[in-house]
Amino acid sequence: MAAYDPYDPETLSVGVLGRPHGVRGDIYFRPHNPQSRAFDDVRQILLVREGESRLYHVTSMRPVADAYVAHLEGVEDREAAAALTQSEIRVARASLPPLASGEYYVEDVVGCAVEGEDGRPLGVVRGTIWNGAHDVATVDGADGRERLIPLVPEFVLNVDATARKIRVRWDDDDDDL
Repeated sequence: MAAYDPYDPETLSVGVLGRPHGVRGDIYFRPHNPQSRAFDDVRQILLVREGESRLYHVTSMRPVADAYVAHLEGVEDREAAAALTQSEIRVARASLPPLASGEYYVEDVVGCAVEGEDGRPLGVVRGTIWNGAHDVATVDGADGRERLIPLVPEFVLNVDATARKIRVRWDDDDDDL
């Protein structure tokens, strides 16, 4: 079975739709990164649910606590909003602020091959977790070992999302941490 690779060079997953808000079709948008305001100006989203995707125009979006309340064109009542609950929200990468040198989206590391700074293959990123301080990549090693590699500059030397490769500072002694 092939490893799951969610990387899409055109879009980026930014969150999921929650429950409806009110009776006029508003719905909660729960971003993966609640502190980010990168999508404040996004006016089009792609909703993905059960393998199907559909483009929606955002007519309004306002921040509330750790979420947004959004209104999508054509979604005019609570029932229509409820039908979209749990849809993945993807946005065009071109609509997001440009990344600075050395920055990357955490979603982009999933599915990447990981190699040590000496070129030694360490495995493939299966997923990421948030440990309260920073993101951590869960790497399935070719040797059958699982490695948890912190996604911080001390360990991550380079992320090439397009080439699906990550170069890290890691030695076998780090596996015992």
